[in-house]
Amino acid sequence: MAGFFFLYFTACMTNAPDTCESRRLPLDVADSRACLHVAQPQLAQWVGTHPDFRITGWRCGAPLRDPGTRI
Repeated sequence: MAGFFFLYFTACMTNAPDTCESRRLPLDVADSRACLHVAQPQLAQWVGTHPDFRITGWRCGAPLRDPGTRI
């Protein structure tokens, strides 16, 4: 299925691990396999520009149906 995918991830503060945020990055990729292929470099780039955070979980996919859904 070709289209637009999102990289969903949870980022927690390194100095306050209980303080976490759900985030998403839009990825213009052809399919879910391509999303998985570019996910880790994209997350590494994000962490490089946000050094006070660490990634605790991530996934590729379509928009979440429920904004309260956990990753």
